[in-house]
Amino acid sequence: MTKNKAIILTIVSALIYGFTPVLCSLTYAGGNTPYSLTFFRSLFVLPVLGGLLIKNKISLKLNKDEFIKMVIIGLFGAVFTTLLLYSSYTYIGVGTATTLHFMYPLFVLIICHFIYKDHITKKQYSSLLLAMIGIICFINFNDFSKIQGIVMALLSGITFAVYLVGIEKAGLSTMNNYKLSFYLAATVSVSLLVINIFTNQIVFVQPMSNYALMLCIGLLASFIALIFLKIGIQELGSTLASMFCLFEPISSVIFGFFLLNESVDIMKILGCLFIVAAMALLVMKPKRKPCEH
Repeated sequence: MTKNKAIILTIVSALIYGFTPVLCSLTYAGGNTPYSLTFFRSLFVLPVLGGLLIKNKISLKLNKDEFIKMVIIGLFGAVFTTLLLYSSYTYIGVGTATTLHFMYPLFVLIICHFIYKDHITKKQYSSLLLAMIGIICFINFNDFSKIQGIVMALLSGITFAVYLVGIEKAGLSTMNNYKLSFYLAATVSVSLLVINIFTNQIVFVQPMSNYALMLCIGLLASFIALIFLKIGIQELGSTLASMFCLFEPISSVIFGFFLLNESVDIMKILGCLFIVAAMALLVMKPKRKPCEH
């Protein structure tokens, strides 16, 4: 696969992740909760993935090392990230919390550079700086008086960064797409079901329309987008892939405006422009030096 195709797939995954909140909001109107949504979207996609594994005769067998890595990555990627992010909503606005969560490309870069000694180019640093300025434009600074929410939202970004880096560095990016998606969804479902014993957060009885929407969300987010993101990580590396994931907040603004009639102010527009500029800088090819005669 070419680098350009991997970039496109990563951006498409970000667009899908940016669209799913529209469907999520429809389920919330029907009595759903973020915790329940995370559980059901992972649970409902399991039969689909299982069927694909059987049809394609792909073994579900994992060795001990793969199993441990899968559980750890699954816990960090969805369980810890989801619980921290949704818990932060109790203290600060959803917009601010989500924006702070999107600092994760910075955390990915830090982990890759300082722990794995990956080389980071000047172009990547410059692009990250532009992207972070864009992300800051989305923040409501009135929320900064509530430190608990700020810390939780930032920690959700750190755990998601660990997830992205883990897929690459633990060798999971080379695992079969269906197999990886199946085990990640299974880890989330089982973990949240166990946690629910102590928290009683899952709403099991909901309207049929909610179940249908959660199935769609599961197929989009826990199947299609996850596979596209995995391919992006495999071909581009976690640092570069995480930066292209920043199309997600842009798509959230666009879909929110057209489908949910959400307001868009000048700061959000500026934020989107900064992020687009950052992505353009990343894909821009260096100028060739003229040949000297």
